[in-house]
Amino acid sequence: MNSSKPTNVLAIFADQQLRFALGCMGNPDVDTPNLDRLAERGALFRSGYSATPVCSPFRVNLMTGRYGLEFRTAHNACPFPSWEHSLVEDFKAAGYGTGFIGKWHVGANGNKAVPVEHRGGFEEFIGYQCYNGFYQDVCFFDEDEAEHRFEKHRTDVTGDIAIERLEKMADRGPFMAVVGFQAPHYPEQPSPKYDRAYRGRKVTPRPNYSGKCPYIPTHSPKSPRPFELDPDFRRYGEDIHEYLRCYYALCTQVDDNVGRILEALEKKGVLDQTLILFTADHGDLAGSHDLNGKCVSYEESAGIPLIMAGPGIPGGMVIDQPVDSTSYFPTLMDLAGVETSNGLEKRSRAFLFENPATPTQAFSALGNWCMVREGNWKLTIEDEENRPTMLFDLESDPYEMNNLVDDAKGAEALKGLHPVVTAWKEECLAYNRERDPGAS
Repeated sequence: MNSSKPTNVLAIFADQQLRFALGCMGNPDVDTPNLDRLAERGALFRSGYSATPVCSPFRVNLMTGRYGLEFRTAHNACPFPSWEHSLVEDFKAAGYGTGFIGKWHVGANGNKAVPVEHRGGFEEFIGYQCYNGFYQDVCFFDEDEAEHRFEKHRTDVTGDIAIERLEKMADRGPFMAVVGFQAPHYPEQPSPKYDRAYRGRKVTPRPNYSGKCPYIPTHSPKSPRPFELDPDFRRYGEDIHEYLRCYYALCTQVDDNVGRILEALEKKGVLDQTLILFTADHGDLAGSHDLNGKCVSYEESAGIPLIMAGPGIPGGMVIDQPVDSTSYFPTLMDLAGVETSNGLEKRSRAFLFENPATPTQAFSALGNWCMVREGNWKLTIEDEENRPTMLFDLESDPYEMNNLVDDAKGAEALKGLHPVVTAWKEECLAYNRERDPGAS
């Protein structure tokens, strides 16, 4: 790493992009050439997890390095906890300019501005809370809550604004910036260029797809009722293949905009001194296990893409050890030499770049369930009784179709993992009780 220049940090996340929707993850049905090249430049994590697989809590989790159980928030539109520390403040203390661009969805729903108290400490801010239309009412609100309207696909507008903002930030000094895309979150509305590229393409649903209709109505804006009147339903309702074509087209559209952002940084001469993170807030079940959306511990929901590249990260590295999203910013800060507060430096996984085989654990929780992944085993427990409900050997059963929780084949793994996840759960809840004035 070049010690004469501070290392910039850029985190980019998609919304609802499951881990397997990348070419570099071995999926031949989706085109993601820019992200594939980014993985070649750096490290591809094949077992990344969202610590809180739903939109708003993930954003708080990402920017605090804290598990959802530690700030006890499991619902969308949750506020940024007033008593929790944002890692944005650590970057500012280290002399970094900080900025956010895109979908935020913290503190409220709807197509509206984000007030200062809900911005997680970002100095520069242009985005919106939550609006799911890609063509209609494409509005971004700046630091002064002024509205900016665009007649363009929301994904491309996000890329345009990101480039404009990042170029200005790069001129002023070291920066930490986060770009939040809405795509490929439903409704599946790729722009015509990407739609045409996938028309009629052969796509293969995951082997655990149940036949369930993949259509999900939106609330902001509200989908037409009855759903048969919705153009999105008429396009892909009851048709998983058409849904996947639209979904992958949006993934490619995100990929193109990531490529544009990286090209702009290269032209500014700062790409080589910038740490890049690409991930997503959660995955997309799309009918796997007879479920749609997210919010559960299955791989299609809690499993998210993770690529890191830049100073201190060897090129062409593939890491199979599990990591969860509480570690993402502590890892970047470790590499950038930015001090973390509140003991979060222990959550860094930068050591994996020296020894990618070092054993790790990943945790996730939402609602009444908690999950641990260690090695090839994944255990989910539920309710206050910590009942083991799902146990999978992901090496022999990558699609989680053979629950071993009551099988002798999983007895040893269950015996070892159950105390691990219950102890982690209690540690998180104890942290919350100690710090949250409203905790019971």
